[in-house]
Amino acid sequence: MPSPPGRVVALNFMLRTAFQGALAAFLLLSRALAAPPAPEVAPTVTFDQAIGLASRAPAVAGAEAAAVEQRRVGDAVSSLIANPTLTLQPGAAKDPLDGRWNYMGEATIVQGWNLSGLPGNRQASIRTEGEQLGAEARAAALSHRLGAAQAWTELWAAQQSLADAMQEYELARDFSARMARAAQAAAYTRAEAADAATYAAEAHVQAIAADGEVTDRGFQLAVAMGQQAEIPLVAAGPLPRPPAPTRTDWPALLEAAGRLPAVAARKLAGDADRAREAELRSAKGWGFGTGVKGTRDYLGTWGAQAVLEFSFPLFDRGEREAAPAAAAAARAAGEFQEARAVAATEIARALHEVEHSGETLEAIEKELVPAAALAAQSREASMRAGETTVLEVLVARRAWAAARQKRTRALAIHAWAQVKVWMLVADMTPGGAK
Repeated sequence: MPSPPGRVVALNFMLRTAFQGALAAFLLLSRALAAPPAPEVAPTVTFDQAIGLASRAPAVAGAEAAAVEQRRVGDAVSSLIANPTLTLQPGAAKDPLDGRWNYMGEATIVQGWNLSGLPGNRQASIRTEGEQLGAEARAAALSHRLGAAQAWTELWAAQQSLADAMQEYELARDFSARMARAAQAAAYTRAEAADAATYAAEAHVQAIAADGEVTDRGFQLAVAMGQQAEIPLVAAGPLPRPPAPTRTDWPALLEAAGRLPAVAARKLAGDADRAREAELRSAKGWGFGTGVKGTRDYLGTWGAQAVLEFSFPLFDRGEREAAPAAAAAARAAGEFQEARAVAATEIARALHEVEHSGETLEAIEKELVPAAALAAQSREASMRAGETTVLEVLVARRAWAAARQKRTRALAIHAWAQVKVWMLVADMTPGGAK
């Protein structure tokens, strides 16, 4: 057994060890809680993924589900236009011979038939409404794909502009530092050093603005795709380069503008309204009913009779019910004509935009950017030789940076123009309006 002093020393050692362990655990926990959270990794989206996810957006899925549901319910519609009708007439009568009350009554069952083509008109309405819903679903998918494609190319351009802006800021900051040191050595004036510092500040502001645009474009891409995003998306991969139609194909494409899903949907909306008008009118047309009646009189005699019913459209021919459908059909006809004209104009504009944006891009890449780069480099060489002022160098660098920004935007604009034409041509649905 250890002596009392020895037990005290051992106890103190144990307490100190436990305290140190608890303190270490507390410090580790505090550091873990105080440490900044790991940065979230922005999800990257390629161009193909963007248009693929846009095609499965909730609104598109809902439009497709509506077409499927209409087809499912429409297929279950009966060819009979009415349900059978059963009429019961129970009663009693007093026998004049013995003065007793006896039961009597009639039971009639009748099935109605339409002689004005209602079953066929109803099926035509169902079929046309289904075609309209299908065209509207294709139009929704095309609209989402176009929106996602444009948003993706704009995000790509913003990302490239940010990279250019950050590079220019690094170069401007380095140039400003060199000019400050040169001014201290009296190689350049303090005003020239201030000009360089101003240019560096402008480049910094441009980089911050470019970063904000990238964030905004990333969220816009998520919106165009119909997706929820807590952090902005990032465009990954190269720009799309779909083939463009030749000029010889332009007349045929303009003629086929009515086959675009949105235009075809307007035509089918008018067809559906006309079909509903015919259905409503035939519902008040000639009618015929067949049935059987069973009777029992107060003497207990049973009888059976055939029942024939006719209805004549002498006064009510369904005008009231058909009027809204007829008006909607007339309005839809005008909307279809306008939609077809607008679609043809839009296709023509898109085709010209492919050519124009291509020419602009070629001029920027082959003329503007090389000339601006040569001017900036020459000005810097002249400045080192003492032949050019700092301000002239900064003006040349601004022009070079602006030329690079224009090239980035021109690349995205030309790619978007090509993609737009490619998607419109690919979605000219067969059997649409010509």
